[in-house]
Amino acid sequence: MNPVRPTVDMLRRNEICSRILDAAEECLMQSGFRARVHAAIAKRAGLSRPTVYKYFGDQTAIIEALFEREVNSFLQRLRPVIEGGTHAKARLVDSVVFVVSYAREHELLQKSLKEDPQVVTHLLTSQGQTLIERVADFMAPYFPRGDEPTADQRALVPMAEWLYRVVTSLITTPGVVDTESPEKLRVFVTELMELPSLSSALEARPVREPGAATLG
Repeated sequence: MNPVRPTVDMLRRNEICSRILDAAEECLMQSGFRARVHAAIAKRAGLSRPTVYKYFGDQTAIIEALFEREVNSFLQRLRPVIEGGTHAKARLVDSVVFVVSYAREHELLQKSLKEDPQVVTHLLTSQGQTLIERVADFMAPYFPRGDEPTADQRALVPMAEWLYRVVTSLITTPGVVDTESPEKLRVFVTELMELPSLSSALEARPVREPGAATLG
């Protein structure tokens, strides 16, 4: 089957959407998320406000669309990282280090976390389930099970949710352990990956009931 060739209207729509989102990113970097920048976005994009409303809606919808574009861009950047290793654990560690480091260097994200963190936390929580499912789907070709060429997306959801929670916590919540450099972050994440083994070891040890006498 031949791929569908984009029409002139599709190309025109994509070009306008890109202009609006590019303008939105610039306006938010300049004025912040608390400012009402819908009119400024339209002006910077060289479009009328009704045109911006037609393609995206209000400022909240524009921010959500910008967030979606950044997620798509990030997944494309992550692909060579997750393809780079042969050991599953090493690929997971590399992926977490890459994502957190990428987020820490993302100017607009860091500006939002500093000036209006509710914007980021709202996006990460309101779209959490969808993002976890997307991460699981993205991971499926790289974590096959048995003779199957790809893993079942549903089987990867727990792993994807663990990764999502670890990554969002590292991005949004200051911690006690120093993870500022990629090297220290890698050590921290690697140690986290060992926790299941620690749990298994603890479960294997007998647990004495509170108040029980110690056998001498």
